[in-house]
Amino acid sequence: MIYVTYGKMSKEGLNGLTAKPENRAEALGKMVDALGGKLIDYYFLLNGQIDFIIVSEFPDDQNVNELSLIDALLVRGSGAIESITTLPALRAADAVPLFERAKALQEASTYSKPGN
Repeated sequence: MIYVTYGKMSKEGLNGLTAKPENRAEALGKMVDALGGKLIDYYFLLNGQIDFIIVSEFPDDQNVNELSLIDALLVRGSGAIESITTLPALRAADAVPLFERAKALQEASTYSKPGN
């Protein structure tokens, strides 16, 4: 399954990259590999709201849960990152069965939005 991680660097993290420029994908790739995943790509945006996007692949949610815990303890704990979020991503073709299921549930449901 594909996962997209995005976040915001801290002032300390940005200063560290400026003081010692390096390809952080190498360090991240080792961590992802150790958890049984594969780093697909790592992008810097540096737009002030989101500083980086990481695309990775893991066999299941358990590995991603471990990655999230490591992110919290090691990466955010180091002061390099202010915030980080990881979400599962579906390829467009893989989402079609979910849309079909949602349509079937909608047609069979008596649910209505609040106030109706």
